[in-house]
Amino acid sequence: MAWLRDIDRWFAASVLPYASNYRAYARKLVSDEGDAEDLVQEAYAKVLGVAEWRRLEAPERFVMTIIRNLAFERFRRAKVVGIRQIGVLEMDALPDPAPDAYAVTSARQELDLVLAALDRLPVQCRKVLTLRKMHGLSPGQIAVRLNLSVSTVEKHLAKGLKLLTKALATGDGRSIEKRSSSWRDRAIKTETR
Repeated sequence: MAWLRDIDRWFAASVLPYASNYRAYARKLVSDEGDAEDLVQEAYAKVLGVAEWRRLEAPERFVMTIIRNLAFERFRRAKVVGIRQIGVLEMDALPDPAPDAYAVTSARQELDLVLAALDRLPVQCRKVLTLRKMHGLSPGQIAVRLNLSVSTVEKHLAKGLKLLTKALATGDGRSIEKRSSSWRDRAIKTETR
């Protein structure tokens, strides 16, 4: 089966062996065989759409969480919900204040994009943004730490935020133009034109 992708092999080895557990859990939540099968198939589609599938530590729990969330979503949309189903949901799947695995994976992907875009910023902009946004330093504190004027720190901060926003707006985090940071390099380029 050379035509199988890595994710297909992983899915067959790590997710599908628990298919009967998924169906039983879905039947418990919705009590209709057809709806239960729909929940399981929808959960499979969501799992196969996760870009960071290799990082999932407990794929079975991840699929179960997706099934539960899909069932909650259906109950929220339904005009009439059976008393028995409400009881099952209340006893078995109380809302967890922690984000579900899908939200964690999605947030991790977004963070990876931001960090990749941040790495492509000019050095001084990256330092200033990191100190301001990640360490919470004021422009004055950053100026002292980097031996710059407050005005220069604010300019680097504005430029860095502009470039970072532009890169993230494209969706891939790769559109940051790296300009030479030395005024001498820029002056030499200007003279050769």
